[in-house]
Amino acid sequence: MSELKAGGLAMVVGGNPELFGMEVRTVRLVMPGEAATGPDGRKALNVVRPKWMCTDSRIITPLADGSSLDGWGFFWINHLMPIDGDDFSHEYEKKKELSHG
Repeated sequence: MSELKAGGLAMVVGGNPELFGMEVRTVRLVMPGEAATGPDGRKALNVVRPKWMCTDSRIITPLADGSSLDGWGFFWINHLMPIDGDDFSHEYEKKKELSHG
């Protein structure tokens, strides 16, 4: 499996169940204490462990002040699975072989 990289595609596999299966574009890894500026020009601070800043028009990130970041947000590394550039055909063939044993 490939690694997450800036500008790559990833699938949301953890966190908010409403986002499961969503394809997002990874922008950059944001470290704790670091701020990131989104496509809308708004800044947000990552206060805990490293997270990927990701974009998709369907992402709505609620903030403590009642406002929201629209179209982008932070995702924990383990809540994303890289999907660009991978060829899963070998996995399909392996499952097919096992089922026809």
